[in-house]
Amino acid sequence: MNLDTVLYKGGNDKPAVVFIHGLGMDSDIWVNPSQSRILGGMFPLRILLNKRLPEEQPDNLQTLFDDLRLKGYTVITWSQKRPAGPIDFAVSELSEIVKIANKMTKAGVILIGHSRGGLIGRKYLLRKDRSIKALITISTPHKGSSVARAANYLSPVVSILNPLFPIGDKGTRSFAIKRIFEFLSSRALKELLPESRFLKSIKDGPLDWVHYVSVGGTNPTLFNLYNFSFPDIFEKVIPENLYPEEMKKGRGDGLVSAESSKIPWSNEHYDFELNHAEILFAEGVRGTLLKAIERLRSFSEMKYNLSV
Repeated sequence: MNLDTVLYKGGNDKPAVVFIHGLGMDSDIWVNPSQSRILGGMFPLRILLNKRLPEEQPDNLQTLFDDLRLKGYTVITWSQKRPAGPIDFAVSELSEIVKIANKMTKAGVILIGHSRGGLIGRKYLLRKDRSIKALITISTPHKGSSVARAANYLSPVVSILNPLFPIGDKGTRSFAIKRIFEFLSSRALKELLPESRFLKSIKDGPLDWVHYVSVGGTNPTLFNLYNFSFPDIFEKVIPENLYPEEMKKGRGDGLVSAESSKIPWSNEHYDFELNHAEILFAEGVRGTLLKAIERLRSFSEMKYNLSV
């Protein structure tokens, strides 16, 4: 299988780490964030970062991919051929990437998935591959996301906001914000609804040789424009009793609720006051996960030394 892969070889004594991107994204989210396009590939990542990035430093975003590479780990990622396609297609690709990863180390493989990427990792584990030592998920909707239901209320919101948006070229803020509404009503996102067939197909449980770590966000603000912020604008048109948890302050990251982001059987879970995009680059998140990986490595080495 010919895949668009990015790989850096590290120490043979450290686990190889495989990074899995989310719905509609590509490998740039891990290795070249300034060029990444998100939410269905419709607009630049910069739009969803609350803290404005300096124009003179467009490439200053660091990820866990960078951190682990500098620590001497083998890191590998790829761009899914069908980033908004069926999960089984992505799982088949992941199996090929895991084979490559296992050739780079004798210490096993760690899977790290952002958003839907975490579900791809969970689905892969149904194969009971004993080379997988850990699954780490970041803002993954393990219990689904109800944000897609907001599509039912998009028409009046668009009517309110359209006069504020001049017709913009591709890449402009106006263009980006209009396209986000299209993404929220897309079939791909609806596959992540809690009752979807997609989620019901993942019938799994904890594997005793896998360490599970999950991270979630609690800041739902994805962007601000004039006197509006997303998703606060939905409060004007969505009944309070139907307002999604994912969009409530302190309860979600704008697309995934903190509760849903937790692996049901996680060994470690952490929440951060960040949105769905910021959580990938925040030093606190990266530091926490790096420590978890280092602990896992130390524990694995201890078990190995005791067995010989």
